[in-house]
Amino acid sequence: MYENDRSMNNAFPDSFETTVSGVDNVTRKGRGKKAALIGGISAAVIAGGAVTSYAVSDTVKNQVKLRVSSPEHYYAWVTEKNSKTIGESVSESYRKMLEKREKGGTLDLMLSFEPSQDAKDMLSDDIFGDVEDEVTKSVTDVINNTNEILLSGSYKVKKNRVSSDLGLEFDGKEIMSYELAADAENMDYFFRIPELKEQWLGFEMGSSSDLYGVSEFIEMYKMMLEDPASVISPEELEEEINKYAGIWGSFAEDVKVEKKESVAVCDINVNYTVATVDLNDKELDELAVKYLEAMKSDKVLKNIAVNKLNAVKDEAEYADDLDKEINELRDDLAENAYDNETVVSIDTYIDAAGTIRGFEFRNDDDDSLRLVLGRDGSAVRGEIMFSEGNEPLFKASLKAEESGKSYSGDLTFTYSDFYGSDEESVYVNFSNVEVKDEEKGYFSGDISVIAPDTDTIDISCSSDGKSEEIKYNILIDGTNYGSLKLAYALNDGADIDMPSKNGAFMVDITNIDDYDGYITSDELAEFVKNSLEKIGIDKELAESGAESFKYGYDKRAEEAESFDFDDWDSDDFDFDFDLDEDYDDDDHRSTAGGSIIGGSDDDEFDFEFDPGQLKYEDYKDMMTKEEFDQWMELIEQFSNKAS
Repeated sequence: MYENDRSMNNAFPDSFETTVSGVDNVTRKGRGKKAALIGGISAAVIAGGAVTSYAVSDTVKNQVKLRVSSPEHYYAWVTEKNSKTIGESVSESYRKMLEKREKGGTLDLMLSFEPSQDAKDMLSDDIFGDVEDEVTKSVTDVINNTNEILLSGSYKVKKNRVSSDLGLEFDGKEIMSYELAADAENMDYFFRIPELKEQWLGFEMGSSSDLYGVSEFIEMYKMMLEDPASVISPEELEEEINKYAGIWGSFAEDVKVEKKESVAVCDINVNYTVATVDLNDKELDELAVKYLEAMKSDKVLKNIAVNKLNAVKDEAEYADDLDKEINELRDDLAENAYDNETVVSIDTYIDAAGTIRGFEFRNDDDDSLRLVLGRDGSAVRGEIMFSEGNEPLFKASLKAEESGKSYSGDLTFTYSDFYGSDEESVYVNFSNVEVKDEEKGYFSGDISVIAPDTDTIDISCSSDGKSEEIKYNILIDGTNYGSLKLAYALNDGADIDMPSKNGAFMVDITNIDDYDGYITSDELAEFVKNSLEKIGIDKELAESGAESFKYGYDKRAEEAESFDFDDWDSDDFDFDFDLDEDYDDDDHRSTAGGSIIGGSDDDEFDFEFDPGQLKYEDYKDMMTKEEFDQWMELIEQFSNKAS
């Protein structure tokens, strides 16, 4: 969680301080466009680099998940021998992600519920009350005789393919299962319940891309899924982070340093060196110009914007858009109508070994964000607090005591209500928490969640380093309703075979209503009967239930078949609006240029669609001429049916 001072080194390079500058966290009144521009650049590149670098470290990953970890894992980036830059760390993490994506991974999981007799009695009472008959007895027998309900399955992912299966069991007897397979690149999705039908039901969602004029977007989406590294490689990502961090590093020259300043972290005080940078409006504009100029000549960003994301038409448009923003900022700088008022302040907390332990961002409206960690012997503390106008709106505090490789303590979340008048807190107490596998998220320990107006939730976690098991006894108002248990294991590697379209019942956007051809009411009725019998329902009752289901399904199909949209006549529906006798329709009719919009001069409303109102020239940047014509044809079909 927090590395001992004697083993700390300056794991963050000099440029790291730039990544936590936070210059994007201010929006000046009347400077919306430029402030948004600065914020966008900073958030996406500078702050994004900082957050990403934190996120890829085991340290902050655990903090974000609000889970206490061991010291060596908490500062995994320190063990990189302090030689790697933030860009190298992020690049390495990205590279590992790409490698895992190629190999694939499998998640095996199991969720079980063991109801207590109190839970069974409550369920029977809620369903039937005092009713006693043959159906009641059969169902209550099932409830009382069931001691475990189990959901188990696996989830596999490899590249752009996903498959999963899920099975439902009652006391070890399999009731039904569900299977899914998806090819995200081609947007093909398959589903089936084998007990209902072995044949797959497939959906070709990609077939709708031409119809709705989004084929270009779909192709970009497919390209990104097929090969993320073609959008940005690990080496390019490292280059980008270091480049934009370096801009801030060379810009922030006026830094105030206070040595051995006592900083309060929860209930302890820690001496840190505090480095402070103040920025005014002019400096923010100057910084924005530097970023925009760098972006203009940035081949990596230019390639992504033009060739990968199609955000702009070509390189000339990319440069022109940036030049417009640069020139606007330079005009303001030339006018020099600035004051020296500080609008952004950034404090960086640095320990004796040169490791950054936190930072605080403040603007001239007294809004602030503070994040800091501290240690005093075995006491580890941390705070995150957001304030608006000097009024705290949210605060998360960590108090942990280290004992060997485990930690005990609590997390407290305090927040204001919608109106900011009252505060409420949620507490997460933990004891003997020890990480068993940081990468896979396995850990052991006991956790209690205490929230306002709810019963305490006590959770027990255990791991052998190969899997994780989480148990929760359901206690409500002193009554035990049973226990929940979740077990999961993560493993590398996965093989995914997609179902064949030739053997599947395929549906696309043009025949989405044809799925009735996939299954008959007799097949559904047989499935319902078998499922009811498997859970213990009497055979005759199961057959009766299946027949009722079959009747409802057939009735729905008959009604759907008997309704012909082409035969629908609005004259069959008499909408009689009783208007006041003094009501003048001419005074309430929307007009434009003397003509009625979407209606007529008569008292009745007539809808007419004029294809000439829509011009391809207005949509040429969004779709091809062929796509526009298809779109128009579709609209005209709807218009004809509606009228």
